[in-house]
Amino acid sequence: MLNLYDTEAVKAFIFDILVENQELKKQLQTAQTSSDMWFMDYQTQRDRADKAEARVSELEQQIAKLTAGQTQEGGKDNDHNE
Repeated sequence: MLNLYDTEAVKAFIFDILVENQELKKQLQTAQTSSDMWFMDYQTQRDRADKAEARVSELEQQIAKLTAGQTQEGGKDNDHNE
């Protein structure tokens, strides 16, 4: 129990509270910074994945066009061989 008439005890109690509050502020700031960094990293990775998926789609379309072109040319060559 805190003796309110003991000024040294009250000072020590208030000092402890101030120190604890300062430590909590630092912990909160660290947690927020970590959270912000995580989210920024997530956005960067998501952007990279989106770009990679778009590139894969482009390449698949190119492959489909080339494959379709070869199939048509292959059919024409077979007509000439008969």
